[in-house]
Amino acid sequence: MRVKKIFCAMAAALILLTFSLCAADDESANAKLARIEIDTYGAEQYGALLDRIGRLERDLNGRNTTGNMNARLEEIADILYNSDEGPGVLAKINALEWNANHIVRSGGIESRLTSLERQILGQTGTGTFNERIRALARASYGEEILPIIQVQIPANTLIKVETTVPTSSKTLQEGDVIPVRVVDDVFVDGSLVFVKGLPGEGAVSHVVRAKNIFRNGKIVTDFYALKTIDGQTAETFVGTEAFAEMNATDMARGLSLVGQTFSGKNKDFDEVFVRGKNIDMPAGIELYVQIKSPIVVYGVQAQGGGVLLDDEMITPAPVRPAQPEVEVETPQIETETRIEPTPAPPANDDEEIIEIIDEE
Repeated sequence: MRVKKIFCAMAAALILLTFSLCAADDESANAKLARIEIDTYGAEQYGALLDRIGRLERDLNGRNTTGNMNARLEEIADILYNSDEGPGVLAKINALEWNANHIVRSGGIESRLTSLERQILGQTGTGTFNERIRALARASYGEEILPIIQVQIPANTLIKVETTVPTSSKTLQEGDVIPVRVVDDVFVDGSLVFVKGLPGEGAVSHVVRAKNIFRNGKIVTDFYALKTIDGQTAETFVGTEAFAEMNATDMARGLSLVGQTFSGKNKDFDEVFVRGKNIDMPAGIELYVQIKSPIVVYGVQAQGGGVLLDDEMITPAPVRPAQPEVEVETPQIETETRIEPTPAPPANDDEEIIEIIDEE
């Protein structure tokens, strides 16, 4: 009886473990699908998962694919984001928008493409997203090319960001997410890698609430993610370089969001550090973050070069090797002609060339 109970308990535990693993996979697929839909359509869609995946495939590929759900999601992500073969749809639409208006809009690719088509073509296009991008590239540049090139963003590259929601040590809790956006464009080697308005977020790691005149409020936030111009997620943090830049530019409120005390002489932000009060700040608080590790992205070039829309990097046009007859004999004939005091008539030159070739 005891052995039977142990066996039943083990079987129940195995069933629960299997169920939890399956649930974790479903949650992962749901999260990935939601992220893709937000970038594609501007919002998470509703309905059966396979129906939603099928719609994405038709918009991106023009057809539905076979395979399991996770494999199909991976293929969609490769088309939307960057893959080993080249830049994804998101990088291409960002490049088109930047070169047309020097701004990258928020929202889904579908609405952004429609807006560009009305601006450049005067009407809405049809076909897959890549087909519509090709038409826009031809109209903008005269050929199916976009000024995109791979570039590495070095570690500790500084990016200026700002909060997009109010922050308060009175209401925030550990684990809360603070959304931010990029304030200024960032270029690396002449290529745009972060553009104004791109989103990011930080997580609240510690909160101290004010209780009396001997303890003021405090917020400690770790900024860990920013979107690059090609849709990748770059890990960021507030390190030595970011602290130094914020102190140098009197960004007291920004420093307070990462749990630091302002060491400058600017008195305009004294209310941030009033003892016995909670930190309570509106949206729009600026601060600096820096890249944690080097990351390779597709940046938009300011001048020249780029990527063909068949996802092949542009290289110089191949030079066809000359035919042996031309390569060997033509220089000899030109040398003899220059030595002759009186050049032979063109017709005779042709005859001489033919005779030399015939003899060989």
